[in-house]
Amino acid sequence: MNVETDGGSASGNQTLGWLIRFWGLAAFFYWLDQTAWFKAVVVTPYAYFSTVVTAKLLFLLGVGCQVSGTSLTLSGSSFVVADSCTGSFVFLLLAAVMIAFPASVKEKLIGLLAGLATVVSLNLLRTLMIVILASRFSGSFWSLHIIVGQALIIAGTLAVFIWWAQRVGNHRAPFFLKSRHLFYVSALYVTGFLFSYACYTLFLQSPLGAWFKNLVVSHAAVVLGLFTDTVQQGQVITTAKNSIRVIHGCLSSPVLVLFLATFFILPISWPRRFLLYLICFFPLYYLYHVARTVAAIWFMAGGRDVNIAYNFFGQLALIKALLLFSIYYWSIRRKSVSIGRQLIRALLLLLPAAGLALLVGWFWQTVAAPALIMLVNGNLKLYDPGRIVSLMPVFHTFSWLFLIFTTPIWRVKQSVVKGGVGIFGLNLFYALLIISISLLGLAPHPWLIKSINIFLPFAVYLIMIHTDSNAASPKKGSP
Repeated sequence: MNVETDGGSASGNQTLGWLIRFWGLAAFFYWLDQTAWFKAVVVTPYAYFSTVVTAKLLFLLGVGCQVSGTSLTLSGSSFVVADSCTGSFVFLLLAAVMIAFPASVKEKLIGLLAGLATVVSLNLLRTLMIVILASRFSGSFWSLHIIVGQALIIAGTLAVFIWWAQRVGNHRAPFFLKSRHLFYVSALYVTGFLFSYACYTLFLQSPLGAWFKNLVVSHAAVVLGLFTDTVQQGQVITTAKNSIRVIHGCLSSPVLVLFLATFFILPISWPRRFLLYLICFFPLYYLYHVARTVAAIWFMAGGRDVNIAYNFFGQLALIKALLLFSIYYWSIRRKSVSIGRQLIRALLLLLPAAGLALLVGWFWQTVAAPALIMLVNGNLKLYDPGRIVSLMPVFHTFSWLFLIFTTPIWRVKQSVVKGGVGIFGLNLFYALLIISISLLGLAPHPWLIKSINIFLPFAVYLIMIHTDSNAASPKKGSP
């Protein structure tokens, strides 16, 4: 009885101490947030940063706007990202809770970083949502700004604190500490992408890049000449079907940058990585663009917008590379199954996965799309550059089925359930995407759509594999 009383008293004193520290810090941070110095040094620059980033995101969504200081003007409406819209005090309040909480300094720093990232991301999402919807639906600004926006920030911040508080003071590390290898590899890949983009840009602007471009055009004409009468004059290639000028866009593809970035995450020493990077850079550029130019010209009769090779050559190459990586991952990296067995499994799945993917595409074209048109009273005008959007369910279904059914750690029943749920989720995402694009009058940047088309199934699969308890410790030779 005495022990329980002492424990309860100690717990009560600890809670009281935490509350006193919290309210003291909250009062101090409130005073700090109201000072002219903090507004000038932190809040106002951050408001400008939010405005610029929101404008960039609007550009990616195909919404044009004008930026002046911290104001955005679009569709005849003007929006100002005021100091009170930055979410600065929300983060400071979260910081007061975390700093006062009984946890180690390291845990507090992790919580503060997670909280800052969450508040910044949700605040940008809130600003983007308000600007797009309020500019298209007059009268919705107040409810979006006061009710929906604030609810989003409060709920997100509270969720971060609960998530963090459940993990401090015990032996369970936060997700991103348990997943430090995943985040390390992700950071390496992003670094590799930025490095490769800079190198690629310098290469294209250099005399060597100009020489390679001319070489690609000349050799593409030679390859086409093997199948049909072909004449090359500078950048123009004339075949029996048509005459095409090979523009700069055909000779500079971001897909190559995505390929080159993978060298940064190879499990070899850094000198070997850079040596391999240098050796492969020029052959990759040459072979990729010769093949792409030949394919694009050969199928150009229907026009660039409907040219499958022009719009999907890079995506097909990347998806093929990612599928091969999944084979490497399970057979070589994780040693869950022999590479021969994994290759056979993959080959047997190609036709069924492709058939089901085409069936899903047919369903959308003949059943689902007309139903959506009726749902929105015929106002559905789908933005579809190069048929990227309309073919998204085909790509997603094929990639998802291939990934799920080549995973050797799941039984057939598990794979069927995961495959079905995944296809439903991906197609629901697709339906919401095309409804949003149509009703809001958006025109997303083609490469934003292409990136979603390529990486969404793989990103979901990677998260699922990483959090799956069976995938975390696969047994060698599992069926």
